[in-house]
Amino acid sequence: MGLFVWLGIVWCSLWIAKLCSKTLPRAFRLCCEVISAGTRKHSLMIKALEVPLSIVFWVIACWASIPVIAAFNPETDKGFLASIPVACVFLVEKMAIEFITVNYHRTQFSARIQESKRRMHLFELLYEASTILFAPYCPKFADDDYIINTSILSTDFDNLGRLGTGVTSVFGNIVSEVTGTQRADSKSPHAVVSWALERRPASEALVRRIFKSLIKEGNDALYRHDIERVLGPDNRHDAEEIFHALDKDANGDVSLEEMTMMVIELGEGRRAMTKSLHDVDRAIKALDRILMCVVLVGAGMIYGTFFSDNFFKNMSLYTTSLMSFSFAFAGTVQEFTGSCIFLFVKHPYDVGDRVEINNVDLIVEHISLLYTVFRRVDSQRKVQIPNIVNNGNWIENISRSQAMSEHFSLSISAGTTFDEIEGLTDELKEFIFADENRRDYKDLDVEVLNVGDMTKLELRINLGYKSNWSNEKLRVTRRSKFMCALLSTLRKVQINAPGGGDVVIGDANRPVYSVAVSDEEAKMSRKKYLEEKENAKYVKDKGPERVLKSGSNMLSDLPWYSP
Repeated sequence: MGLFVWLGIVWCSLWIAKLCSKTLPRAFRLCCEVISAGTRKHSLMIKALEVPLSIVFWVIACWASIPVIAAFNPETDKGFLASIPVACVFLVEKMAIEFITVNYHRTQFSARIQESKRRMHLFELLYEASTILFAPYCPKFADDDYIINTSILSTDFDNLGRLGTGVTSVFGNIVSEVTGTQRADSKSPHAVVSWALERRPASEALVRRIFKSLIKEGNDALYRHDIERVLGPDNRHDAEEIFHALDKDANGDVSLEEMTMMVIELGEGRRAMTKSLHDVDRAIKALDRILMCVVLVGAGMIYGTFFSDNFFKNMSLYTTSLMSFSFAFAGTVQEFTGSCIFLFVKHPYDVGDRVEINNVDLIVEHISLLYTVFRRVDSQRKVQIPNIVNNGNWIENISRSQAMSEHFSLSISAGTTFDEIEGLTDELKEFIFADENRRDYKDLDVEVLNVGDMTKLELRINLGYKSNWSNEKLRVTRRSKFMCALLSTLRKVQINAPGGGDVVIGDANRPVYSVAVSDEEAKMSRKKYLEEKENAKYVKDKGPERVLKSGSNMLSDLPWYSP
């Protein structure tokens, strides 16, 4: 009879433990409202630990009910008493994994997710304002609306795609009425913008529709007053925030290309963030599986301690054998520990980031627990590098950088004047601040580094861009355009290369010739040159006899001189 009563107690205690673990997050939030509101976020971690907490509560309840069955099986007391520390070890392991997950996501992705959501909300406001001014599928924007909603289908089936959207909406409404739940409208601005960001043609069509419906007729750029005019005076704060988000270069207007680039980057960033979260979650699951193996070994040792009196004596014999094999897996343990610290603590990059490691430009393709897969920018080849190797490398994350600058070094003629260098600076600044280039470049500075061996001047041109170099195509375009402008400006200002820009000796415009003179004329000319050189010195040589002696012997010492 006691056995069946105990089984009933065990069964009921299981559900009571489950109920306690479910109510614990809510009780934690109520307590935090009284003590500190900043700790309420930890209730989500407690909710994720529902199963381990239920097991701990249930094991404690089973151990407390042992007196009911102790008369039938005295060994049961040891079994449940040993299960309590095992359950606690399991709980600690799950708490560590959950802490890593929550802390990692909050540190690495919380700000990026909030920024992405905010930008999406701003584009939803713009799209909603555009649809109020021009209804969907109106003659002016019919082509763009078809691309936004049915870009997967060809143009011959646009009406069929539109019909499919309507059928989906009807069935969704029926399901929501039957189940009594709210369903997201497929025609809402949020759904349309989210769907458009997944595809590049739809993103470009979305930008064209918003841009052309908001700009004033006759303008080729979008200004702040255009957004304020559409949103109304009540939404002036939103209009100002939208314009500042679009006008990254802070030049006072937004072009169609600038808005298109921002929307495409927003879509690519969302996809890269999703993939990075997926890769990191897989790495955390791999870490969880490895730690679970450690927990199983620890559980076996705990049960062995409770059920065997000679367990530690026997364990000492096996420990000596295991220590002899420690060199075999010491490197693996070191790599595992270093990779965990690199990935979850340092985390220098995410999927989609452009980084520079050992002067090699790479793009992150896949992140795992022990390695990372990159794609080379120059050759598009895949490279797999262990995380323990990257743990000791200098990693420059270009995607996380702000607006970047680049240095150009060149050598010019030593006869170049300061006014000519200032003219070069003015011409280059006029180029970068031109209307067609002011969205690409930020500032420019020209500096004379040194004079070398006094046969040339070395210049360094510091060019500031208005974005980083994460977009390789945009970087190459901007750099190539400036290099062509630099060469044409050097020719315009007439700044020559080292040597003065004269023709080569031996050319028809600079022939080589020789003149024969007598020995007396040669000595007199040499003596005159040395006297003029001595008189021009800041510190004179001591005694005129040194000059005369050097003048009389200098010609005869030359190997090519023949009197």
